[in-house]
Amino acid sequence: MKMPKTIAAAAISTALIALFGFPFAVAQNAADGVPAELAPLAAKYQSDLKVLAEARDKTVAPARQTYLAALATAEQKAASSQKPEESKAVGDEKTAVSAGTPLPAMAAPLLPATLLTPRTNLRREMDRAEREYGVRAQQAAADYLRGLTFYENNARAAGQTELLKQIEAEKGKLAGQNAAGAHAIHGAARNLVINGDFTQKKQDGTPESWKSDMPKRGAVATEQGASFLRLVSLEKGETFFVEELDRPPDVKELAVALRLRCKDMKGQGTYGVVIAQRDGDNKLVARDMPCDMSGPAPAWKTMSGLVRIHPETKRLIVRCNIVDCLATVDFADVRVDAK
Repeated sequence: MKMPKTIAAAAISTALIALFGFPFAVAQNAADGVPAELAPLAAKYQSDLKVLAEARDKTVAPARQTYLAALATAEQKAASSQKPEESKAVGDEKTAVSAGTPLPAMAAPLLPATLLTPRTNLRREMDRAEREYGVRAQQAAADYLRGLTFYENNARAAGQTELLKQIEAEKGKLAGQNAAGAHAIHGAARNLVINGDFTQKKQDGTPESWKSDMPKRGAVATEQGASFLRLVSLEKGETFFVEELDRPPDVKELAVALRLRCKDMKGQGTYGVVIAQRDGDNKLVARDMPCDMSGPAPAWKTMSGLVRIHPETKRLIVRCNIVDCLATVDFADVRVDAK
């Protein structure tokens, strides 16, 4: 004998409370395109995303307001000094920041140097907030998918063909939203480096998530509120810190960027960032040097480069290093954007 719909709805609601820890009711007014049975799940998912987005924006707000204030001051100064090109560059930057648009690693050449620190701080906070949002949004999506699977199993047992089709469509929509959401959050790329701004450090002063077999040669330093890794080479050979990453399956290219500074250097070596690729057996596939220098750089220099990912690559090693020279090198804002 078939169970009456009202009893079945109550049973499903009770089961969902046990599974997810919050009350569900079979909705009478389904959202657009969502069956009544699935509306509570969809509403909970959308509500979770809204809360996460608000928390993300709240986290970034102080750094954004600080940078906007600096931009306003720079804009007034450029206008009073009759520098129209600089004024336009500052205005374009202000428009992008006000709209919440992700800022590129390299600032526009005409932006005043006084904007570097607040701009770097804003990009750092935006990256951190987006990473946190991405992790929590994935969890919300996983909870939603679990709920859909629960309904799917019940619908299959009851032979509800039409509901099964609607659930499958909703699962496809969820997958599409996740892909589009990740693309929108990170623009056309996503930063794979976990602690590339070096704001997190261990008790011994070395950066979190980075490792080296010579930790006493490097430590996190701070200057004008901005953190960076200072690496000191005392002999020829290699001095380095590395961060190991999993290669996302859909990535075909990496956009690497960082800031470098080297006030003293002795020898004919190089320094910068190396990207190594390894396969499933940990064999070296490729070793690229997209950002490296072979001479002193007394002031901060922004560098960037591209690395092509080989199909067999499974692991990526990001390496800040000094090779065959005696030098003190500062590394800041290391980014490896997956494309």
